[in-house]
Amino acid sequence: MIIRKNDRGKLNSWGEKVKVTERDGVVLIKDIKLEGFIDKDQICSKCGSHIIYYDDFDTYFCAFCNDWKEEKCDDPTCLFCPVRPEKPLPL
Repeated sequence: MIIRKNDRGKLNSWGEKVKVTERDGVVLIKDIKLEGFIDKDQICSKCGSHIIYYDDFDTYFCAFCNDWKEEKCDDPTCLFCPVRPEKPLPL
């Protein structure tokens, strides 16, 4: 289990304390499991937390801000962007 130091028990954008963990290619945020990883080399420009790569949508997001870090692409053949929800986490 990997817990990034600055992500332990940090308040998220909806005002709750949340611990983000990663194990064997699965990220656990609250009670939500998703395939991906915590990127130890990238941080959110808004809150300073490590960002997360979300495999289902082939993009990065911040769990604490609940924002995508990349815009949707304009490629009409893209399999990810057309199905990507407005917010990464359903909270």
